[in-house]
Amino acid sequence: MIRGRKNGIHPLADAVLLILLVLPALTGGALAAQSVDRTDTPKRGELRVRFDPRILAWSREFTSNTLEPLGAPLSGDTIGALHIPVVARLQQDLRTASGMPGFIASIGQGAFSARAEVRVTPITAEVGLTDRLSFAVTLPVVRTAARTHFNLAPAGATLGANPLARVSGADARYADFFTHFTAALTQLKDSIDAQHYGCPSGPQCAGAQALLSQGQAIRDALNRTVYGAGTTGSPFVPLAGSDVGLGIDSTVAQVQRDLQTTYHVAGFSDAFLLSTDTVTAAVFASFLNDTSYGFGYRPLRSTWRYGLGDLALQAKYRVGGGRYAAAIAGLVRLPTGTRDSTLEVLDIPIADHQTAFEVTLTQELTVARRLWLNLAVRAGTATGSTQARRVAPPDAFLVPFQATTVLNWDVGDYLAIDFAPMYRFTSTFALGCTVGYRTKRSDHYSYQSAQDSLDLASRLGTPMPASVLDQGTALRSLRAGVAVTYAGPRMEGGFTVEQTISGAGGLVPAATVFRIVVRVDWPLF
Repeated sequence: MIRGRKNGIHPLADAVLLILLVLPALTGGALAAQSVDRTDTPKRGELRVRFDPRILAWSREFTSNTLEPLGAPLSGDTIGALHIPVVARLQQDLRTASGMPGFIASIGQGAFSARAEVRVTPITAEVGLTDRLSFAVTLPVVRTAARTHFNLAPAGATLGANPLARVSGADARYADFFTHFTAALTQLKDSIDAQHYGCPSGPQCAGAQALLSQGQAIRDALNRTVYGAGTTGSPFVPLAGSDVGLGIDSTVAQVQRDLQTTYHVAGFSDAFLLSTDTVTAAVFASFLNDTSYGFGYRPLRSTWRYGLGDLALQAKYRVGGGRYAAAIAGLVRLPTGTRDSTLEVLDIPIADHQTAFEVTLTQELTVARRLWLNLAVRAGTATGSTQARRVAPPDAFLVPFQATTVLNWDVGDYLAIDFAPMYRFTSTFALGCTVGYRTKRSDHYSYQSAQDSLDLASRLGTPMPASVLDQGTALRSLRAGVAVTYAGPRMEGGFTVEQTISGAGGLVPAATVFRIVVRVDWPLF
């Protein structure tokens, strides 16, 4: 389970604390907030300052099939190939080397608890140019945290820690093994080429050629098991005494017997060094941070990351009044925010860091003097930018550091609809519910040059198209909540609690959102 937090308290308590400390000073104790922004603008010559903190917290996310805990990829009886690409490659190589086509690679049983949190505080200054037209500047201050706790038990493990990383002298033993294995295979090939064993068409020649192919496949698979692929290391090898370890001992010994007794190739008698070091939580943590054999992530921790979001400039024009009013706003978001990191296991972006445009149509309708209907429709697009990413399919949870590269990134266009019917108990106080729907098209990633693609393939030992990152980025979500609003002649404020109730298309956080709105108008002249 997630440990008690050292930095901050529960989001709901934070929200209540803000209400108790901030709103009474500004409103004389009136409680307020809203999900849909108002249509009104500050009057000509007035300055409106808006304080709009939002807290998003979640420990589960909607996937394409179900609702899963954030820690699901590292939780369960078998932690291995499903969400760790280097283990998936290792599993296939060990099936070849051991002669066990059904082998399942596992580092043990895991329990990974995780909770993500984002606290965004947009501070907005809006000036009334006329009684209906305004201009605003918004600077978001962002804090993010992923609070985690990981336990790993060796039960059912078939893999252990790579001796290269933890055992003195292991490098020499592996060097001897592969040197002698390669020399034996080279001698066998030279004999085949010299037309020994009845080559090129005799029955013994066919057996020699089959043994050569089998030996080369086993040698290459074991080489990748120890040294990885490309420049990407291998954190794990089979455990001594495991079924796959015994299978490797058997296949290597059989190749050695066949070479010596049938084809008279001597000099290869080394045993393949297996691991005796199970993967504990501490060993896993060391590989998590290691860039040579492991993954190159920062340690799992529960600390805050701070940064600034993208600066936004907005012009807004209001029409109507009385029972019906509408406002149209155009917004430009500038790439001033803190860039994303590839070093966190649970990465929570602070900002997109690219130029984006958004248009919002907001409408308010009062029915029978008490029912207050608020509707906002937002649509946005971005011009594209670059982003550092680890290139891997969307179900890959732990991706090696060598998969990192800077890509062209085009964020998908989005549409959002927010509806908040409110009941006015007085002319200034209203209570109601909220419903919000958001849909976004797929993002598109591409390499900046053909050489970037080749370099990444060289590091990983296999080509990897940038388009794999497009998968699961077309998202849809639906949320619902409650809101209470206070609207006075000079200030407005309120409180909203919303919950994401469905998501589709990719990983959608099942987030609870706490939002406070405080607006105060001051005359400039």
